[in-house]
Amino acid sequence: MYKIYLCKSGKSEEITSLVSNLSWNESIDTVGISLSFSVPDTAERYIPHLLIEAGDIVQLCNDDCELIRAVVVNVSRNYPKRDIKAYDFGFYLNKNDVVIQFKDKSVTECLQELFAKVGVGVGSICDMPAKVNGIYIKNVNEIIKELIEIQQGNDGKKYYYELRADKIYVFQLTDEPINYIFKPTINVAAFDVTDKNAHGRGKYTHSIESMKNRVTAIINSKTTGNMPAVEYTVSDNENIQKYGLLSENYSVNSEDLENIKTLAKNELEDKNKLKRELTVDFIGHDSARPGRVMHIIDDYLMIDDYFRIQSVSHKISGNIHTMTCTLDFIKENTNKTYAESEVIQREDVASNGSAVSDSNFAKLNNVLNAQVGKPYVWGAAGPDSFDCSGLIYYSFNTSGVKSLSRLTAQGYYDKCTKISAENRKPGDLVFWANGSKVYHVGVYIGNGMMINAENENVGVRKTKLWSNVYAYGRL
Repeated sequence: MYKIYLCKSGKSEEITSLVSNLSWNESIDTVGISLSFSVPDTAERYIPHLLIEAGDIVQLCNDDCELIRAVVVNVSRNYPKRDIKAYDFGFYLNKNDVVIQFKDKSVTECLQELFAKVGVGVGSICDMPAKVNGIYIKNVNEIIKELIEIQQGNDGKKYYYELRADKIYVFQLTDEPINYIFKPTINVAAFDVTDKNAHGRGKYTHSIESMKNRVTAIINSKTTGNMPAVEYTVSDNENIQKYGLLSENYSVNSEDLENIKTLAKNELEDKNKLKRELTVDFIGHDSARPGRVMHIIDDYLMIDDYFRIQSVSHKISGNIHTMTCTLDFIKENTNKTYAESEVIQREDVASNGSAVSDSNFAKLNNVLNAQVGKPYVWGAAGPDSFDCSGLIYYSFNTSGVKSLSRLTAQGYYDKCTKISAENRKPGDLVFWANGSKVYHVGVYIGNGMMINAENENVGVRKTKLWSNVYAYGRL
């Protein structure tokens, strides 16, 4: 039996008998449960008056098992009732921005540190060993998604996270369905709510709009205007013949060269299928949550396939629990054979490049220091004034360390081999970006310092590294 409790001022009070219009919703895209209900809001003598306010905590339980713990975020008084909207603790993941840095930590370690920073309890986090280096200045939920994407890009597996009561769980998604067993009463046999004789008639659509049947994995050249350094193509020729060619270029990091075939095949596996979406009404079940899988059989729709829950809306009315699920097709019992190209490698991408030698850096550093104090002029490349990229062009060429073309900050970023902060050396370049657009560059000179043509106000100067470094690069 479902019960709802109001937690206020350190006390918990069951309010089930006063609650109406109880429903809760969640989606795989937003992560977090929205809970809503109404309670009486009148001055009638024999009707209890509940003072529910924003910031109060409510709990939804079933047979004494806590399903949802949520914070009241919105209260609307609409005589003769008070409408309540609450969100589970995923609310705090969506509503908090943080500043956090990770240095050579696994995704699992990063998530543990992030959750501790915002005070969210951890139920469990699966093993996610991919290494992370970077500074994150953004919304907590966005950081979680980016960290998970790092792991998914590393091993091709899919991961997800969900709140259960007041704790967060991070886990690998499975394609196997679970049992959604429901037993109405003691004298009625249990059954699976997804049984074809139990669920309602579904609305079923299918489309090839998002299908890809050929994937070319690409590692970009370090030089702007060149063909990709490495490319590899995998195709489903049977699907191409049936639906026409639907191809995608898929960018791969240079450090993932050895895994380029696996990454391309994983991308093709993910997108080489019809987009099949199904919306079905079921008897309600607590285990029906986004990311989980159902095996749906429907004779009329000619379906006998596996679908992942994308969103679910639960409703309790008159003590009857129903739910509507939007489902996305994930797999069928067939084995695909793909056509593969050779790996075409035009450039060496395995090397991290050569750091500027001590003797060459001494020459470069002398030239850089000689420019300190000179004015910043946009487009200038010395000898009397500079912009940020002009200082790079002038100092490297004048010192004889490297012969460079005159490029923008973005151009030098594209030309560089990217390196981690831990591997930076004096003479490496430091970049800043707005989004993915690089707008500024300086030269790292060691001990956390750099020389750069900063702006019109201060010109060329020696300074500590600014925060929010986008990348380090080696020419």
